[in-house]
Amino acid sequence: MLGLLTGFVVLAVLGGVTVLPTPLSPAAAAAGVPLAVRALSTNSRTNPLGIGGEAPVFGWQLASDRRATAQQAYEIQVGRGPGAADVWSSGKVRSGRQVDVEYGGPPLKSATRYHWRVRAWDDKGAVSRWSADAYFETGLLDAGDWDGAQWITRPGAPSELDQWTDYAATVRFTLDSGAFGMFLRAPDTANGYMWQVNVTAASPTLRLHKQVKGTYSVVKEVDLAPYGFTNASLLADRHTVRYDVAGDTIRTTLDGRLVSTFTDSTFAKGYIGFRTHACCGERGTVHDAVVTGADGSTLLDTDFASGRNPFSGGDIANSALAVSGTTDALYGPDVRPMPLLRKAFATEPGKKVASARVYASALGVYALEINGRPVGDQVLAPGWTDYHRRIQSQTYDVTKLLNRGDNAIGASLANGWWAGKVGLGWSRQYGDTPALVAKMRVAYTDGSVQWIATDGSWKAAEGPYVKADLQDGETYDARLKPAGWSRAGFDDAGWETAATVESRTARLVPQSDEPVRETQVLRARKMTEPGSGTYVYDLGQNMVGVSRLTLTGSSGRTAKIRYAEVLNKDGTLYTDNFRSAKVTDRYVFADSGTVTYEPAFTQHGFRYIEITGVDSPPALTDVQGVVWGSDLPSTGTLETSDGMLDQLVSNISWSQRGNFLSIPTDTPARDERLGWTGDISLFAPTANYLVDTRAFLSHWMTDVRNSQHANGDLPAVVPTPQGQFAESGVGWSDVMITVPYHVWRSYGDTRILRDNYPAMRRFFQFVRESAGADLLEPGRTTFFTNDWLHLDDPTEQGVLGTAYYAENARMMAETADALGDESAASDYRKLSADIRHAFTRAYVSADGTVQGNSQTGYAMALGMDLVADPALVGKVGERFVAKLALTGYHLRTGFIGTPLLLPALSRIGRDDLAYTMLLHKDYPSWGYEIEKGGTTMWERWNSIMPDGEFGPVDMNSFNHYAYGAVGDWMFQNIGGLSALEPGYKRSRIAPVPGGSLTRGSGSLHTVHGLLSSRWTSRNSVFSLRVTVPVNTVAEVHVPAGTRRAVTEGGRPADRAAGVRFLRMEDGAAVFQVGSGTYDFVAGADSR
Repeated sequence: MLGLLTGFVVLAVLGGVTVLPTPLSPAAAAAGVPLAVRALSTNSRTNPLGIGGEAPVFGWQLASDRRATAQQAYEIQVGRGPGAADVWSSGKVRSGRQVDVEYGGPPLKSATRYHWRVRAWDDKGAVSRWSADAYFETGLLDAGDWDGAQWITRPGAPSELDQWTDYAATVRFTLDSGAFGMFLRAPDTANGYMWQVNVTAASPTLRLHKQVKGTYSVVKEVDLAPYGFTNASLLADRHTVRYDVAGDTIRTTLDGRLVSTFTDSTFAKGYIGFRTHACCGERGTVHDAVVTGADGSTLLDTDFASGRNPFSGGDIANSALAVSGTTDALYGPDVRPMPLLRKAFATEPGKKVASARVYASALGVYALEINGRPVGDQVLAPGWTDYHRRIQSQTYDVTKLLNRGDNAIGASLANGWWAGKVGLGWSRQYGDTPALVAKMRVAYTDGSVQWIATDGSWKAAEGPYVKADLQDGETYDARLKPAGWSRAGFDDAGWETAATVESRTARLVPQSDEPVRETQVLRARKMTEPGSGTYVYDLGQNMVGVSRLTLTGSSGRTAKIRYAEVLNKDGTLYTDNFRSAKVTDRYVFADSGTVTYEPAFTQHGFRYIEITGVDSPPALTDVQGVVWGSDLPSTGTLETSDGMLDQLVSNISWSQRGNFLSIPTDTPARDERLGWTGDISLFAPTANYLVDTRAFLSHWMTDVRNSQHANGDLPAVVPTPQGQFAESGVGWSDVMITVPYHVWRSYGDTRILRDNYPAMRRFFQFVRESAGADLLEPGRTTFFTNDWLHLDDPTEQGVLGTAYYAENARMMAETADALGDESAASDYRKLSADIRHAFTRAYVSADGTVQGNSQTGYAMALGMDLVADPALVGKVGERFVAKLALTGYHLRTGFIGTPLLLPALSRIGRDDLAYTMLLHKDYPSWGYEIEKGGTTMWERWNSIMPDGEFGPVDMNSFNHYAYGAVGDWMFQNIGGLSALEPGYKRSRIAPVPGGSLTRGSGSLHTVHGLLSSRWTSRNSVFSLRVTVPVNTVAEVHVPAGTRRAVTEGGRPADRAAGVRFLRMEDGAAVFQVGSGTYDFVAGADSR
């Protein structure tokens, strides 16, 4: 354990993110006040607005001016006003609990603010003063509370799909390279027919495809040579294709020659469009397109001369539509400008407003304004949930935005996750019409209340957001913005009456987690010009959010903004890894001059920004990256004396920040951005050090358990878009157990266990039934096979499955214990032990070889304590080390094995090798990514090859937190911080110096307060300063030969106040300490 004493570090990892209130150090409480109560939280949040109706859970922190202080009792009061107890009083409760304390009063009322406070008694019987008041406020709790509010949108916004049944489509096009496809009867980009002219073979063909839920099949191939076409002739000239779509038959005429008649009944209606794919150099140009309905009506007629693109992709150039790369350019409602909605209203005359709240939600995403000013600071509301089951509502305090007398409220809508592209680039997963629902409650000082709700009295118009898609980007035409549209006095006579859509009010639930907000702003550090008029800016950090640009242009001109995570060798953007996501914003100038543009309804993952179409290059100060993410409180820091390790902690943190955006995603940049269950299952222990995940992961777990299959298994992604990854496998669906368990261990939060326990049991029963009577689980898998993205070092499926089976049983036993289910806990505990014995018998040879001989197999066997025979542990360890030696102690593990790699080495006393692997800078290693310029974690170890070439383009994210799971080991061993009991009620402080480190430090704002360590190792002297929160105890491990070699505060440690010697263990003296700050020193004679 002791390792090499050489280094130190502490890195503040989440600059710009909201930070938990810093608790008073135990020695810093006000003089004469031995116990103080502070940092009150409700449902793990500070003064939340708009919570749900479930009994809230309270928490608080304590400060004391003496060491080893503990709480003996508490009293909570809840009232309708500050200092009141007219709703509920707990009375004096003899308990040391200060987290996970449930409200016990009458049911909460809708739209109501509650104040609460707490006082505590310490172990000496002294009582604190009452805390300062905190509050929480309920949202609209029941569907009936929304009475009078309708879901509204712009008239005509509902789908035009019914008009697109039988039609004739005539398109003039040029085949520029490879192949060019055209959609027919495509209701969206994941379904429909696609006829492709292809010149990649010796003879030209018309390839007829059918796409169902994103999967293409070739239904027919027509050789075009007999009709007089050659590859050369098809590439040389413009051509005219006509499709006659009638009933179940599609007739295709190319340059006047009927080349195909095809009959199929799969799709009865759908739009036209165009398609290319980057893999084969496909490229085409559309010069004009005319579509006439069977009744003679014109459905589409464009020659692109106006510069406006009626399709969802492609670029307008020289009065034509250029389609290249991986592009699905579909006509349809996706290209209609996004709606604006407004309502003029007046406050009641002669009355003074006491408070005003807006309760709102949307199908899609929305932003509100009152009297020209933004409402709230969150973005992309209402966030992503399984909209089939629940849609979140938000509560806003708008008191200060109201005028006396005339007012106006406005709303901008966009497709968001509701109707925009989700997952693998498929749009309209939930619906095709963005809509708003809202109620405003204005309370007056005389006790009266006025309500304003969305209904037929609202007005609607098309707005400046011509296109808005989370994956593809935003097009903002400033010419279309009505000046003053959300202000009182605006003339909306030309606006239409808002239309109503089907109500989803029954699905509304108040938002329970932190919203997505701006958390930081980065400024460009460098500008290059890889081509004339093309300006590329480097922010110096891969991030997630949008750009904020000050641009100069002329009226009607379009500025084009593209993004990338990395650059090609020639300095241009590398975007192939974005796959079908366009990741492009456009701004159309209304007037000539300078403007500042910041997209509102898209989201990108990027480090580099490319700007074209402007009169002059913006200055560096005019190019900013606005960081977005779920605004979780920062809790942990880690610093070392090694700059590479500090950068690694930063990379892990930035990947967490970028992928915690409404849900925990896998990657924020390409056409995926899904809630992969395996990624967060593996990363959750690290995330719980970096930020307070309680509300965020509890919110997401609601959708996880709602998505559970009838057999107890889970999909691979949550929320689950239709037809995308509905099945799962080992290490992924286990999230049903792992995430609630890790949240409970980190925060002492039993509510997440109570909420999920029935679903956890159902999932475990599914796993149990998958295993045989021999207790070996064969590695249930569908989409996933093996240790995801390992480097040619596969692990036996049975090893993976049985290892998780044993671990799940262990976690279920602890969960059942925590919830008082003693019978189930006993069953799970015995089963876990039995599975471990079965694992040893089946997969561990007498010489210590784990079946399959993979790094991950050994890491799981040791890291999960699966070797039931103690005599075999050493042999397995020897085989593990020998396996690592074959690669020069470089890792070959994938997603599943990597989190366990270093813990397994620590388990066998080889912290020295753990540091060796951690500190490598050559391929493959964590340091290699940093040497290659990475500022976030990569999806693959070989996202950039040693020769500088990029990894496989189909799956190559540069912002993917899975391999950042090493942060858990770093916080425990470099920072020295780990929990012995849930919520760090008892903690372990045991830094393990190693490698070249001479100093290290870690801090963690636990639910009880600040837990920290700071150590140095110089000239054979080891110094360790620790801080332990009030009402907790810690075991402190000080590397030393004897306890007598350790001092605390200049005196023998075992005689210091608040310190008790426990034992010698693995070359360290172990002491128990209560709350306070302690300074331990071990001298040279301790070695």
